[in-house]
Amino acid sequence: MNLINNLAVAVAVATKETLEWAGEFTLFVARSFQAARFTARRFDLVIIQCEFIGVTSLGILTVAALFMGAVLGYQLYTSFELFGAQALVGGTVGVTIFREMGPVLGSIMVTGRAGAAIAAEVSSMRVSEQIDALEVMGIDPFEYLVVPRILAGTAMMPLLSIIFGGVGTLAASGIACGVLGLSGATFWSEFKHFMDWTDLTHSLVKSASFGLALSMLGCFYGFRAEGGARAVGFATRSTVVASCLTILLCDYFWTMVLPLRANMLIVR
Repeated sequence: MNLINNLAVAVAVATKETLEWAGEFTLFVARSFQAARFTARRFDLVIIQCEFIGVTSLGILTVAALFMGAVLGYQLYTSFELFGAQALVGGTVGVTIFREMGPVLGSIMVTGRAGAAIAAEVSSMRVSEQIDALEVMGIDPFEYLVVPRILAGTAMMPLLSIIFGGVGTLAASGIACGVLGLSGATFWSEFKHFMDWTDLTHSLVKSASFGLALSMLGCFYGFRAEGGARAVGFATRSTVVASCLTILLCDYFWTMVLPLRANMLIVR
């Protein structure tokens, strides 16, 4: 009986906390979109955040794309070689990187670098009462802090995803053609045959939604921080965990909604 009571209490507490979180997040999103009306007068802050989220993430994103593309090219070639289908490496690499690896892995890398930094910066301002000071001075913190970061994350992630896809494809072709002996003409011919607008649509739509999610969650957990240094750490950790899970959930959703063109991939 005690076990059942304890379980019921735990479920009730978890439900209450979940509903509170959902309510706070809904209000946060509503205030963010409301403040987005004044983006024009904070455009300089948007540019600064684009540089922070996008440009400074190019290094780690490029390195990740190089290694992931190289691994993908090697694995696909050695696997397809068993069936004499090495020619399909180019097309498979293109579809895989631009549809999945570019948006998902790229967004996770940006979450670990920029998303965590957003949460740490905003939560530090919260616990040091700098956000309260902005409100006292008549400055809307959503207009000044949240909206520029959200817009920058949403705008920069599609560009980063395309860069990830291009670098990863070049790395895969380097391994498959330069190391394993696949014909470069065959690789790029199959790449062009398999790739079309649906793959770019997947890449752009997914990465834009992922950028929106990671920047929104970073700001949200930063605003909810209460306490001292421990609150900053909790906000940063929560942002990374929640953003990664949200990215994977959204990836499944967009994969189900966006056109797949699966019949053309199988029947040529």
